[in-house]
Amino acid sequence: MLYTRESTAGECPPMAAEPWTYSGHASSPHSSAHTPSSASTSLRNMTATYAYSAGNSYGWWMAISIAGPEFVLTAAAGQLAAARDSVKAFHALGHTSWTHRHGFFANMGGFELQPLNGAPFRINSKHILWLMSRGHIQYPEISDEELLDKSKRDTVSKLITCFQVGYLIVQCIARGVQGLPITTIELSTMAIVVCSIMTSVCWISKPQDVRYPVRIEMAETMDQVLRGAGPVAARPYRQTPLDFVDDLTPSWALNIQPFIKLPVGPFERPLPRIGDSRLPWLETLESLYLCIATLIYASIHFTGWNFRFHSKAEQILWRVSSLILVGTTALFWVLETGAIWQRYGSGHKLWKKMFGRSEDKSGVIVTVTEDVAELEAGRPQPDRPSMLVSQQPIEEKEEEAWAPKQLPLVWEFWTIFPVAFIYALARFYILVEPIVGLRSMEAGAFQTVNWMGFLPHAG
Repeated sequence: MLYTRESTAGECPPMAAEPWTYSGHASSPHSSAHTPSSASTSLRNMTATYAYSAGNSYGWWMAISIAGPEFVLTAAAGQLAAARDSVKAFHALGHTSWTHRHGFFANMGGFELQPLNGAPFRINSKHILWLMSRGHIQYPEISDEELLDKSKRDTVSKLITCFQVGYLIVQCIARGVQGLPITTIELSTMAIVVCSIMTSVCWISKPQDVRYPVRIEMAETMDQVLRGAGPVAARPYRQTPLDFVDDLTPSWALNIQPFIKLPVGPFERPLPRIGDSRLPWLETLESLYLCIATLIYASIHFTGWNFRFHSKAEQILWRVSSLILVGTTALFWVLETGAIWQRYGSGHKLWKKMFGRSEDKSGVIVTVTEDVAELEAGRPQPDRPSMLVSQQPIEEKEEEAWAPKQLPLVWEFWTIFPVAFIYALARFYILVEPIVGLRSMEAGAFQTVNWMGFLPHAG
């Protein structure tokens, strides 16, 4: 593997600009900082910037962090799990210098593979593991300190931001203790802040605003690599030439494609960037933690149950919307658990026994293989299915397929969409009412907290 220091233009669609290749130790992409206008705005900006760092739309993620912060939290938890899994895999191969920051950096598109006489393309931690295990590349020598140095926002600044926005939570609690009214806009903001703080904790080691990938040059052509991989790499790729290792297909797109009957493949190959819409597999305990976290966020709106509203109808709508937020959140996790059980647990046998079939009639076969590190070490994972998922069309009379096949997802589609629609209506009201409620507020809402009243004093 060669590292050369030169800038290349036009070879690879950028995260934000041209990629760089380096000699010796690789370096991380440059980062840019932003100046927050307020504590809560700073945290939302930080949340959006983290998500944006893989090349996604900043405005899109900013909107999601306000309209549905629990979705950003779910993505952050999945990314943390993926980074943690990469650390375990690299350490198993003896590369103990690989940290969570490396895992985040790789999975957000921080590394780019340059094959001999070929076009460069983005790779993630699983691709790097597979290429290393086959001797195609060497371990990318980039230290945790180098990654941290390139990030404009270090751990201390992230903690300071969380401390600043935490003041809003303390202020709301203090208002309640002193009997001062809390407005719905304060309550909604506090709920977003609580969820955003949990998101920031998941992203505490994630480099911010990745713009320039680290290029890893390979002294072999992709044709040589694919031929050496065997029949598993024989199919035409959809995302990158390393689809058979990890195809980078968004999990939501994989499930919804048979129903919308629209292609979800990329408009250009290889993928110009690695997106953040994938939700990696979470273990049972992690899923439980995430379920509790999202329920905490939704339950905060219950605090406004007896708030003063402009009309009785608005109060009833707030109560109903709060119930819907908690109910749909809990129902989603029940459905998600059922879907996982169906795909990877005994649900497969139960379905086959009841209906006498297990094939997916949607025209898609989903294949699951063992994790790269476990596969190379000869240690399959008995406790959970792998993250290595590949999608391929079913051909008539074609017998080649990887097992197990995914079961029909009709019930998932027709249950999750009504739930999502009801949730969207409730969420819309929770977002709009605080703004509408500004037209009529109690006089006490304009009173400030008497902080001196919390200090011990005589008399």
